[in-house]
Amino acid sequence: MEETTMKRKSKLVTSSIIAALLVLPIAGCGQSDSTSKEAEQNTKTEQKQEKNSLENPTYVAEHYLSYIYDGKTAEIEEITGEDSTDFKEEQKEFFYDRAGSVTPIEYPLVIEYDGFSELYTPDQIKDEYATAMVSYFEQIDDYSITEVEENENGAEVTVETEGLAMNALANQANSYIDSLIGFDENLALSKYPSDTTQKANAVLQFWAMGELYQQGNKAPMLNEDVSFTMYLEKDSQGEYKATEDTMSDVYSGSKLDTYEEGK
Repeated sequence: MEETTMKRKSKLVTSSIIAALLVLPIAGCGQSDSTSKEAEQNTKTEQKQEKNSLENPTYVAEHYLSYIYDGKTAEIEEITGEDSTDFKEEQKEFFYDRAGSVTPIEYPLVIEYDGFSELYTPDQIKDEYATAMVSYFEQIDDYSITEVEENENGAEVTVETEGLAMNALANQANSYIDSLIGFDENLALSKYPSDTTQKANAVLQFWAMGELYQQGNKAPMLNEDVSFTMYLEKDSQGEYKATEDTMSDVYSGSKLDTYEEGK
């Protein structure tokens, strides 16, 4: 009886040891897999954070382009140093200041046609033109970043985009003016000195572009995409920011002033 009990205890001990040996490797393997998966997850998280970071020039450039082309505002203050209201004002100022760069808009226009009569001040003409241009560029919806070259001070970002056909837009403005029944061009420019009247025709185009936009006009796009380079600065923390020239890079690069008919 005692011998049988000893044998039984021996079997139980042996079975326990075998069971322990079977369990230990499994537990160890499970812990290793868990650690490996956790490390892999951490790596992916770090990569995602790096990708969606102001230290990534592509990430910053994509956001900046979305401000110009899509009217978005995510992280706009971190990237531009301005809140969305100030940035929108800067956009308008960009075109407001350039409206009279060739022919100064210094005098009002006397607009009369088909029972309509109104005096448009220089400020009103430039403001409506600027509002229209900001919105026309927001009609661009096909663009992509094709190359990024980084250096210790910043990054040059190459962008390919559909662009505005400025000559076609001017033709739209001329056609609109021609369509106004009873419109008198001489009266419209009567406030301008006689020796500037010919150049002042451009002022009428600025006025007409603003009017067309208010009537729901769509900007004509170029038949072929254009490519341009925008520059981002890197600050002392290694984060990329837009410069004072970035807006000009984008607007100037997203159009052609040559005789393109557009579509």
